[in-house]
Parts: sequence; C-alpha cells; structure tokens
Amino acid sequence: MSRARTLAALTFLLLLPAAKADPPGNEEEKPIDFEPIPIEEGTPKPPTPAEWQNATRVRITRKGPRAEHCRAWRARGWLKVHCDAQTTAASLVGGTNRGVALWMPEPKEGVPAPQAGQVMFPIKPGDRRIFELFSFGETYGGSMVSPGLILQEHWIEGEPAPILVLR
Repeated sequence: MSRARTLAALTFLLLLPAAKADPPGNEEEKPIDFEPIPIEEGTPKPPTPAEWQNATRVRITRKGPRAEHCRAWRARGWLKVHCDAQTTAASLVGGTNRGVALWMPEPKEGVPAPQAGQVMFPIKPGDRRIFELFSFGETYGGSMVSPGLILQEHWIEGEPAPILVLR
C-alpha cells in the first residue's frame, strides 16, 4: 500500500467525529456474513464516513473476558474493530498491511494513555492477520508496556466469512 494511501486512510479516520465513528454499543450484532461479502480486486477503497455511520454491527467469533468492551462493524468488504480499553500502542504483528489503519484518540489531559483503540482493514479469502493493542499492565513501572488485546483475523479459502478472535 502506498504511503499516500495510508496517510489518506489515517486522515480519514481522524476526521471522523467519535460519536459518529462508533455507533452505540447496544445495537444488534449480526454474523459477519449477514449478507455476501463483496471481494474487491486490486487495492480496495476504504469505506466513506457515511458508509461507516451506516455500517452493520457484526459478531466477533470468539471473545475473551478482556475484550468485553470491544465491538466490530462491517461496511462492504471492510471490518472495523473498536475497543474501549486503555491503549498505549497498536501494532499489526503478522499478516498483510494492505489497507490496514490503526487509530487511537488523543488522551485527555492528565491521563497517561488514550481510553480506546481501533483497527480497520479489508477482508478477503486467504487473509490472515494478527493485531495487538498494548496497555499498561499491573506490573507497569517504567517505559515498557504490557501485552494487551490480541485480535486474530483469518479467512480460510472456501469458507463464507473470516473468523475473528479477540482475547
């Protein structure tokens, strides 16, 4: 993915008002494949702000207890996973970076780290990705951060949808 496209995607995410970017958490969750997932050839174009506002909330396949404040949406062949959890860093640990955008809001004054993190990426059969959202841990005592939430996405060829695991 070109640097210009990456910067455009990040700018796009930053311009979304927080309330509009993440609909309320009490909406009904549907399966990821609630309707056929369109597969975009070449470099997929990220959803517009209006598409994300109207995106369908989808179910995370498997969720651990630390992921209780996380939710996901699908717009076309794209997923957005948002976690309301203190996040000090976000990283793509493995898999393709094609179309990936990681985002954290600015922390409030006097708060050491943002209280949320977000990952957005296109999905297609054969994909495999691992993301990590880092946080301060119970043993934090300096400049290091502790492992936080791990998001795994894999779409096995021939299956109707990817599997999302968040622990």
